[in-house]
Amino acid sequence: MDYGQLLRRTWNVIWAHKFLTLLGVLVALSSVGSSSGINASTQWNARQAPQWEYRGPPGGDSFPRMPDLRRPGLLAGIPIVVAVGLGGLALVVGIAVWAVSTISRGGLIAGADAADGGGRLTFGEAFTAGWRKGWTLLGIGVLPAIPGVILVASALGAAGIYTGMGALLDNAGVGFPRVLLTTVLGGLACIALPASLVLGLLRTFANRACMIEGLGVWDAYKQGGTVLWDHIGSALLLFLIQIGISFALGVATLLPNVVLALCCIGWPILLLAQGTIAAFFSTMWTLAWRRWTDRTVGALAVEA
Repeated sequence: MDYGQLLRRTWNVIWAHKFLTLLGVLVALSSVGSSSGINASTQWNARQAPQWEYRGPPGGDSFPRMPDLRRPGLLAGIPIVVAVGLGGLALVVGIAVWAVSTISRGGLIAGADAADGGGRLTFGEAFTAGWRKGWTLLGIGVLPAIPGVILVASALGAAGIYTGMGALLDNAGVGFPRVLLTTVLGGLACIALPASLVLGLLRTFANRACMIEGLGVWDAYKQGGTVLWDHIGSALLLFLIQIGISFALGVATLLPNVVLALCCIGWPILLLAQGTIAAFFSTMWTLAWRRWTDRTVGALAVEA
């Protein structure tokens, strides 16, 4: 594979089909949300609560006292309700952004595939292509997270079992169960973490098998694994090239990115830049997939 030609071809496709950059912006939204995060913590200190109390005239309590708000009550629970509500809202928004990003990733693949084949799609057509494969793309995106979810659930269950046994046995004779649970969790982690990593790497190929070959979740991962294994050397070198380009761009744009991040007006520019980078790398892998699977390159290839 001529990697220089591939990179030039990728840029030509992005430049000639600028709607791919807009789809890249939608893809970049999920990475921006996950990197920035939403951290909200609210604490209620009873000593800071109003402490109203009326004892009446000297010599006796002629009137009832005002409620002592230092005691746990309705007001003390308000911050907890607000925190839970904000957390639930953040979760819903995060899932929605992730879904739109995943569908847009499919649209990016469809748009780049059509462009490299000599066709031309609009933004709406490309996004619709991703929408039609939405459930499959979401399934492909969820699969790498399943081993981690199982690991976390097992750890929480083990913590609950250990805590319950400690309370039941009064912390006596729980040494062996603790060692056993730790050993089991360690073994599970040794399986879950590599599985999640491998599935995450295969996701790039499975997405293209879904959008270009029209396969379902399991068949897409199977076909993606086959293509990766047959071209492991080229894929590894292309991955290293992506790392090198990302590092160079990160160093070159470090100061401008800091300035834009600190200025609210610059956020759209920063997001546009991130969307362009996401569109470039997605298109690069789509074009590489087409060459690995011997698909005919369209007339626009002469631009490269």
